[in-house]
Order: sequence, then C-alpha cells, then structure tokens
Amino acid sequence: MTTIPGTTHNDMNPHMSHQQTSPNAEKESSTRAGLDAFLNDTLIELRQAEHIITRGKWRWSTTELAHHTFIYMHKFTGQLIMNETESHVVRKSACLCTPGTAIELIGDEDHDIELYIIHFDLYRATEKTKARRIYERELSSPVTGWIQGPFYGIQRIAAQLTQLTQEGLETGLKAQLLLTELLHILWPQEDQTDVVAGQDEPEQWLRSTLQYMRENYMHEIKLEKLAELADMHPSYYSQLFKSRMQKNPIEYITHLRMNRAKELLLTSDLRIRDVAREVGYRDEFYFSRRFRNHAGYAPTSYAKQVHRNIVSLSYPYTDHLMTLGITPCAAQIQGHLPHMPKSLALPFHAYEPWEQGRQAFLDVNPELILTKDNAAAKAMEHIGDVAPIITIPWNQTDIFGHLHQIASIVDRTQAATDWLDRHERKAERARKKIKEFVGDITVAVGTLTPKGPRMYSHRNFGHVFYRTLQLAAPQRIQTELAGKSPGVGFNWLPFTPGEWDGLEADVLVLAINSMHEKATLLKEMASNPLWNSHPAVKNGRVHLIDWNSWVVYAPYSINIQLDEALSMLTNKPSLL
Repeated sequence: MTTIPGTTHNDMNPHMSHQQTSPNAEKESSTRAGLDAFLNDTLIELRQAEHIITRGKWRWSTTELAHHTFIYMHKFTGQLIMNETESHVVRKSACLCTPGTAIELIGDEDHDIELYIIHFDLYRATEKTKARRIYERELSSPVTGWIQGPFYGIQRIAAQLTQLTQEGLETGLKAQLLLTELLHILWPQEDQTDVVAGQDEPEQWLRSTLQYMRENYMHEIKLEKLAELADMHPSYYSQLFKSRMQKNPIEYITHLRMNRAKELLLTSDLRIRDVAREVGYRDEFYFSRRFRNHAGYAPTSYAKQVHRNIVSLSYPYTDHLMTLGITPCAAQIQGHLPHMPKSLALPFHAYEPWEQGRQAFLDVNPELILTKDNAAAKAMEHIGDVAPIITIPWNQTDIFGHLHQIASIVDRTQAATDWLDRHERKAERARKKIKEFVGDITVAVGTLTPKGPRMYSHRNFGHVFYRTLQLAAPQRIQTELAGKSPGVGFNWLPFTPGEWDGLEADVLVLAINSMHEKATLLKEMASNPLWNSHPAVKNGRVHLIDWNSWVVYAPYSINIQLDEALSMLTNKPSLL
C-alpha cells in the first residue's frame, strides 16, 4: 500500500518521483507568449470610455465601429446584435469588437442597466530605426467576440478608464497601462472549448480530493484514499493531479503542512514541538529537518527572517504594505498608490467568486500571502500550498491596529511608528486650519449604495472627518458610538432621505460612484423636499466625494483623503 507520509514516514514516494511537464502550464505559457508577441511594438490609445446606468427600454447602435470597442454588461437584460447575429443577454457579459463591426444593444423594459463601453485604437510599428518609428493602425485584435471573464477585474479596469475619460486624461500613460492590463485579462488562459459550466467532471474529482487534503493534512493520508475519492487508479490519479496542480499529491500535502507551520511560527508563541504536532509531525527533530529543507531556515530562526516577496489579497493591506515601504509582488489594488504592483483579480466580498488563476501566484513565487479574515477560506482553498497565508482580522481593530500587526509581521515596526508620528503632525495642522476657517461644525458622512443609503461613523468613510479632524458627528452617530472603542464596534447605519431625526449636521458629505450618479443626485436634491429638509442641503453645504478613492481604509489613502477634506472644508464652495 502506497502512503502519503504523515508524522513519522519519509515524505518522498518513489512511485511519484518522476518529473512531468504540466499541459496547463504549457498552454498558459503559450497564450501569454502569443499576447506578448501581438503587443510587441504596439501602442494602445484610449479614445473614450463610458459608464451607462439607466433603466427600462434602452438602445445603442452603430453600423460601423470606428475603433476597437470593448463592452462590459455588468447589469443587462436584452439583445446584442453583432454583424446581424443576435444573442440574448440575461447576466454579466462582455464582448470585444474590431473596427468595422456593426453592433446594436437593446435593453428590455423594467430592468436595470449598467454597462461600460470602451473605445480604443491599436497602432503597430511598421518601421523601426534609431532615428524614427512609423506606426500604422492595427485593425485586428488578439481576442474578439464573447469574453469569459474575469468580470471583477474587468469592471475594476473599466471604471478606472471611465474616470480617466471624465478627467480628460485619455492619452496619458495610465490609460495605456490599463488597456494593456485589460487585454491581458481578456486573453484566454486555457482551452475552455471542452468545459461545460457545472459539468466539468475532472474538476469535481480535483475539488473533492483537494478539500480532503486541506481538512486532513495534519493526519496521515494514503494515496489509495485520494484515488478512491477521485474514482481513479492511484497511478493515474497521481499523474493527473500533477498535470493540474504542477506538483504531485505528496508535494502538495507537504507544502500545506510547511506553510501552516510558517503561519504558526510568525503569528504564535508555540514551541517548535507544538508547531510540529499541529501540522502532523510527532517527531520535532524530523519536522525541523523537513522544514529546513523546504524553507531554507531552521524553524527556530524562520520568524526572524525578513520576507519581502509578499502577495496582498486585500486592497487596504496593499496600501499598508506600501506605507511601510514594501511593494507587493502582486496585489489587489484600489485607489491611489505610489507604485503599481501586479494587479490580481480578486473578489471584494467573501460571497463573490474567485476568478484569479493559480498560475498568477506561482509566477511571482511569494514568500508570504496577506489577507483579511473574510477571504482566508478562499485563499486556503485556492493557494494554501503556494505560501503561508497570514490573516489580519478586519473588524477586530482599526486602521492603526492593522498597521501595527502588519508591521510586526514584515519587520517594519519602526516604519509604522514614523508614519504615525508624521500623520499626527499633519492632522494637527489640518485641525488648526479648519478651526481657523470654519470653527466648530458637525459633519454627516454617508454613501449611496445599491443596498440603500448609509451614514458612517468613525471608521471607513468617516475616519478622516471624525478621528483625524476630530469634527463632531450627528447625534445619532454619537449615541451609537457611546461606550465603544474608536474604529470598532459600530461602522454605519441605514438612513432614508427625509428621516433626518438625529442625523442633522452643518455639512453633508456623500460618497458616490460616478459622474452620472452625481448629476442625478444633485438634480434630486434640488427638487426633492425629502433631501431639502436636511440642514446642510437647505444651507448649500453638501460635498460629493469619489467612492473609489474614499473606500480604502488604510494609511496612504487616508493621507490623500485628509488633503481633500481639508480643501473642501476651507477652500472649495459647496456643490449646491
């Protein structure tokens, strides 16, 4: 009987020691090379990006597209007609069309519509010398027609391109970089022609055995048991597993164990023998030898090592790492950052699908993966064998607690202290200036979300106004905060326009998603008595802020938000 070793057996299995090239890895390498070849000596220029939000019967058409055009239908029910071929759309969809395409979109009645339409041009170098380069328009595209996803990453880039259009920055370097990233996302990463959603049986066997390994890695696991779960012969299962995961089952389980050991060594005070037992080794000396072979360090010295090749699965924690002087090798990104690491298409919320492939993580070879607790389970499911996953709980502490915890893990405690000192000096200057210009004022800070309006407290959107600038919150917010620690315990409450009892304030700040939403809101405030009954609206003291810039609750972004808040309260006129 072949055994995948547990606590005392050798971790090598002679039946699985041969090397085998992964077909998936070969395909992904080939597709990336194909896109790189297409984009070589090519310029990409953004022409226009639109974000359309409406409801009911809606129509958009052109008999001949003038530019390459990408359409992402975030919410859409209706028909898409492309070169006289009609398709019915009932969910998130995307397509890419080349110049000259005839296209028509017809939205059904009584349905919300939200979509992005992005026009761009490609230019290829036809002559290259030391003295000059000549470019001609490229009318073909590396990918056309319907796009499989990932829709979260697509929406993030589409929103940023729309913002650049609104700001008149279509020709800037950032637009070119975003369009290049978009094409990389759209380029297919594997052959999906034989995959039917929900019916991919090989993926089912893989999911079931991976789940078994994740749940039982601290115990002895037999190859026969895994093969039985997969309903395969053990030898065939081993070969197929390696072709999918780029490592055999022995290596996968060993990596799970060692990464879990690294997490414990970084985040706990357990003794080495206790760490060994936690991950399935009864003999701590054997564990130490295996750990040294795997990590390059003895367990006793691992926690003292400086880890710089870090992946961040959370955009606030990406910001924290940047603040501490560390640029992640790959990360979820949102808002402004001093440098741009490789962007990962990851869900914002735990209930959203994980769309980023394993290869993106294997390519950057991380030493450490940082995540919030709401994404920890998905991270363990998809990449638990790639690197240790360190979870920083999101709601248990505030922005300063997050900074201290992350700084401790990456050995940047002094950098965190220095930032806090600089930030407090900056905040003190801002408080004095606001006191001088506007005196004592109350501020209400809200957001308009698809789930309804919210009024915020000392965390997230309200942090700068209430904790940094120490301005007074509306009475209901103050009541909810009574007895709770700053930044935790209470975040927001829902509100209904017109029901302002206890939510009155001298100034009303609202975070919005788009220019379309801004125009709609301003029009509604000017005519709707429910909005007009709020003191700040009646007195023309309303300010609208960008949701995407203010949603990041992290140090670098907080400093930018502080500058904006200071400017709006002391210099800029109200929007009403």
